[in-house]
Amino acid sequence: MAAISEQTGQTKVFEDKRAADREETIFTELLTLPNAEQASDFYLIEGQDIYIRINGELKNTGRMASTRLLAYLVQKTLMGHKQKAFQEKSIDIDFSWSFADRRFRGNAYHAGGQPAIVLRQLPNTIPELRAIQPLAAWHRLFSLSHGLILVCGPTGSGKSTTIAAFIEELAKHTPRHILTLEDPVEYIFTKETSLISQREFGRDFFSFEAGLRSALREMPDILLVGEIRDKETMRAALMAAESGSLVLSTLHTMGAAEALLRMDGFFAENERDAIRSQAAAVLQSIFSQELLPAKSGGRVSLTEVLLRTPATTNLIRQGKYMQLTSSMISGSALGMQTREMALDALYRSGKITEAVYREQKRGETI
Repeated sequence: MAAISEQTGQTKVFEDKRAADREETIFTELLTLPNAEQASDFYLIEGQDIYIRINGELKNTGRMASTRLLAYLVQKTLMGHKQKAFQEKSIDIDFSWSFADRRFRGNAYHAGGQPAIVLRQLPNTIPELRAIQPLAAWHRLFSLSHGLILVCGPTGSGKSTTIAAFIEELAKHTPRHILTLEDPVEYIFTKETSLISQREFGRDFFSFEAGLRSALREMPDILLVGEIRDKETMRAALMAAESGSLVLSTLHTMGAAEALLRMDGFFAENERDAIRSQAAAVLQSIFSQELLPAKSGGRVSLTEVLLRTPATTNLIRQGKYMQLTSSMISGSALGMQTREMALDALYRSGKITEAVYREQKRGETI
């Protein structure tokens, strides 16, 4: 009887492994579909066709996201308490994952009671800054030793890639202690000339506020905060910049003025004057970027740039954010530009088509 039970158990293990192998093969085939290598995102919702996004456009792969495939991905991408929490449908989960020499950032969630996963495909290497952001304004920041740099934009606008390229470039120039707080870790920095500590939320720290306090005791030269999502993280980032670190982070918003309004919105009205003064003292630049279809194929970055000057510092201190546009226009010689100026420059240089240019112009007037 025991022998029969043992044989049954072995058969189940074999069948489970064979099922896992089959789902792994299905996902491998998905990655080898035409143009899948150029896909930025993969969308898998149980019982629906799998979609991929290429150059901003959704395309149906004609393959279905089966229950088994989603179960396989959940098992492979979520570990320990994250997997348990997801299966109990209590939260959505951010994660990073490597598969078949490719790296992904992902989010697992539920839709209509069914599991779903979105995967963002990451480059295996960090692109060079001049290839994705040739703006002179970025290169003016290489000499900074402290302060706050914000990169803003919608989801999928390349914020994390731009910051990673900037940090990678900084690390090549001078040996530095670089510490990152991410959810999840996206890019792996080279460690040839700098000391690098990459910490992941849920594994190495459990709140951004506490992670930032801890980071200050570790005396980083450069501190990357993956995203500012609440007032505690914003306050801690400002304090870190005041303490002498160069802090880089992202905000999900459009435009320099809108980023500062978002900062204000984190705080009660009676706290805002103090926060504005603190931001005015440490803010070095705001880059607000989005991606447009390029004339030559692929996408090109459209970037609004606000830099620190006496005029912009004074406007930030007073909370007169909507007047920053005038400062960006008058400060063009320093590398500042409004979104409209950036759009005009892309069109004049032949990087976007007239149709894209006119569509964006119409959007600005709405």
